[in-house]
Amino acid sequence: MRKKILFLKKYLQDPQSIGSVIPSSEFLAKAIFATIKELDQVSIIEIGAGTGAITKHISSLNPLLVEIDEEFCTLLRQNYPHLKTINGCALEQLQKVEQRFGLVLSIPLINNPFKASFIPIIESLYNRGLLQWCVMYTYGINDPLGEVNFQSKSRKKFVVKNIPPASVWVYS
Repeated sequence: MRKKILFLKKYLQDPQSIGSVIPSSEFLAKAIFATIKELDQVSIIEIGAGTGAITKHISSLNPLLVEIDEEFCTLLRQNYPHLKTINGCALEQLQKVEQRFGLVLSIPLINNPFKASFIPIIESLYNRGLLQWCVMYTYGINDPLGEVNFQSKSRKKFVVKNIPPASVWVYS
């Protein structure tokens, strides 16, 4: 319950950055995990881990967690002490990557004010061969990373049991 209250508080403070009134559902997290399991096994970075709703299901894959919000970061460190958690800007962290990785983007970019900043960084990482794949979800019907020139992109799953319902997208 504490996670949901914290999440709601953050949403009320900045709805565009949070995107939903409650954390992602277990159904969405399981869909993301199942999708990742079908992809090349590389190091994983989860951007925007929040309260850990997705992290809970992918923690066995040992992702690096990046979360800008200090309170969310504290919660992640308490709940996932075995995972490395960075309290910092996702854009800055992505620019430091030097090895192949998969990206779990837990920031619904449909109305996020940072979307325009993510696109060129993701494009650059992909073109340099560092970003092997990206799995993300969105609340909209359109391709959230349509501007990035991925070789393959698809809406893999639609999860109705999430508030709001969400599409899981896969890029490689």
